[in-house]
Amino acid sequence: MAEIGNKNESFEAKDFGWMVAMSVLFFALVVVGFWFEFSTDWGSYQREFPQLLSHYGKVEDARDFRVGIKQIWIPKIGVTDRCITCHLGYEWSSVLPATIAEPLKPHTMNDWLAKHEFERFGCTPCHGGDGSATTLAGAHQGGKGWEDPMLSRALAERNGLTMNEMMQMRCNFCHRRDAATPGMDEINLAKQLIVKKKCLICHTVEGRGGNTGPELTYEGDKNPELLSFAHVTGERTMFNWNVQHLTQASVVSLNTQMPDFNMKPEESRALTLLLLSWRRLPYPPEYIPDPEMAAAAMQPSPSPASSATPAPAATPIAR
Repeated sequence: MAEIGNKNESFEAKDFGWMVAMSVLFFALVVVGFWFEFSTDWGSYQREFPQLLSHYGKVEDARDFRVGIKQIWIPKIGVTDRCITCHLGYEWSSVLPATIAEPLKPHTMNDWLAKHEFERFGCTPCHGGDGSATTLAGAHQGGKGWEDPMLSRALAERNGLTMNEMMQMRCNFCHRRDAATPGMDEINLAKQLIVKKKCLICHTVEGRGGNTGPELTYEGDKNPELLSFAHVTGERTMFNWNVQHLTQASVVSLNTQMPDFNMKPEESRALTLLLLSWRRLPYPPEYIPDPEMAAAAMQPSPSPASSATPAPAATPIAR
């Protein structure tokens, strides 16, 4: 019996050491977990935001605020946007001043936003970026296989555009079938150029046109790795390739049948924005605006002298 007791005591001594080691490891993992939780990109913003709300009179909202990942989820259009985890002031423009620094700055209110509510559209359909990311780098720069860059002033300037002009490309995801859309001057110009340059003689767009050149229906989905950049100067991007190709096709694509249109830079950029907006997107019918309403909005308001004569309808152009 004494031998059995000694053996049990030896096993207990060994188990005690392992239990202490495992307890220390568990405690270390808990500490690391808390450190990761409170050292996130968004942690400091979420601790600051309730203070802002209180400062501007929203004490109850500040008290109800809970720290954590926040998102706008719209399964109808495949949107999961966690941008609002950092951009917490996005819908507080009636309370918070526009002078607050990003990312807590409220979104600017305008006519476009009034027709594109956050709960129906989210953030990324207009701004691009990886909405599912929870880190600054992941949301703005993306990871492996991510091909939808977030629009920024730096990106726009690098391509000779303004933010407004670049965003029109994304507006046309839904407004593709408008002959012309208010506030989309670049895209409207491009749609006129499609007709003026008779692009549909050679190219097919949504079942209409010729087959001498490549089909353009979903040109925005094309992988830039399929293009030759041997005779392209600057960045190896779809945007840069198209701009130079539309200006002088014979230089970019040797032995091409496409003529050199020698377009002005603003024309090449506008037409490129239109081409890159032509993508396969899972938007249901209720998200697609009525082209006739867009055409009517483009008509000038009749003056008292000419109110009896209706303005002519906008000429339909290629989509």
